[in-house]
Amino acid sequence: MKRFIGSAVLLCIIGAYMMSCEKDDICAEGTLTTPNMQVAFYNNENRGAYKTVSNLKIFVEGMQDTIAIGRVDSITSVPLKVDATSVKWGFKYTHNSDTGQKLEDIDYLEFKYTTRDEYVSRACGFKTLFTLNPSLPTDVNPVLTTGNHGDDWLRDARIENPEIINEDEVHVKIYF
Repeated sequence: MKRFIGSAVLLCIIGAYMMSCEKDDICAEGTLTTPNMQVAFYNNENRGAYKTVSNLKIFVEGMQDTIAIGRVDSITSVPLKVDATSVKWGFKYTHNSDTGQKLEDIDYLEFKYTTRDEYVSRACGFKTLFTLNPSLPTDVNPVLTTGNHGDDWLRDARIENPEIINEDEVHVKIYF
């Protein structure tokens, strides 16, 4: 009987110890967090065909940091601000003119959106999901503005999928 009581006490102590342990507060690497917007570049003359842009850099207006993209037909890393309802991105395209002169054309796209926070887990916290505002005749979204040379290298931008909940699909199509 003493052996049974001793074993029961030992099991209770081990059980209490095991229940007092806390889970690791580490956000797993594959956990989906706040998604970035994905944009794709298309040919303005053939709107169904992707078009590659070379020597591209993007930046938030008024910021010095740029994201060097290089040669792409889509960008999956265009972040939106979680503490704002709009962001204005500059698209800097470096190319040679017909005369061989190196030109840097900058055009801007302002994206307007709403945000909502969604709980992920105790370790990961919250993620912010975005919904791009619809483009209306009186309130266009995204807003395209001419940059430094007075002519747009970007011709048009259209919202393809307004719900930015993952980075697996194109959210905005840009035509040039």
